[in-house]
Amino acid sequence: MEGPLTLFTKSRYRFVLAVALLFSVNLVGPTHAWPRRTVPVAAVLPQDDDGWATIKTVEGAIFVWNARGLYFSLGIKGAEIKPLDDPEHIFLSVDGRVLQIQLAAIKNFAPDAKEKKLDDKAILAAHRDWESKYIEELIHSKLTLRTFNAKLSNGSDASMWQFDMPAGLNTQAEKQLYLTLVAKDYVLMLNSEANATISDADGRKFLLDTIASLKFSPTPIDVKKLSESIGAGNKP
Repeated sequence: MEGPLTLFTKSRYRFVLAVALLFSVNLVGPTHAWPRRTVPVAAVLPQDDDGWATIKTVEGAIFVWNARGLYFSLGIKGAEIKPLDDPEHIFLSVDGRVLQIQLAAIKNFAPDAKEKKLDDKAILAAHRDWESKYIEELIHSKLTLRTFNAKLSNGSDASMWQFDMPAGLNTQAEKQLYLTLVAKDYVLMLNSEANATISDADGRKFLLDTIASLKFSPTPIDVKKLSESIGAGNKP
């Protein structure tokens, strides 16, 4: 992590695979990347910018999202957590494990969700089908999905799904793993991978442990105030 606090801003958020697949088949679509900024804890951070931040903690890091009317934090545990070199997407390396954090607007894949009164399970299923179809078109290969329904500690429905990486792709990732849940007008997605050293069961546990720390806020999270509180030894 670049210093105790790193702030990034973005203008678009669209699905991509984990970094290994991203770089091997060039899945990234056109986006506008805002410049990366690194600031000290004591700096005054503008709260009117859409963006996200990571704050170093004793256990790893706190990820803070302040964008598009959605405000939340995630606790990420790890000895070494750092953003990967992709200025247009949110990829973190957590002790060598890839973690992607992404949001998709429900209107992009289920524009009639409100009219049809779709519940969270139906929305998450539509998102899974939309994303997996997008991947199939990019890699020109049919995917075999495994889906696991999950209930979070706050009672919210979540969906976990995964697929084996198609043969022939030059990547160390063996499986792609996803955890999704509905957050207002968006689907929040965490993406990781399984490989020769990380089993898919371990990868799913990592995603579940991470999402268990999810905290929503009705207003933008004051990153400066939170970082100073953490620096003073208070729990986030």
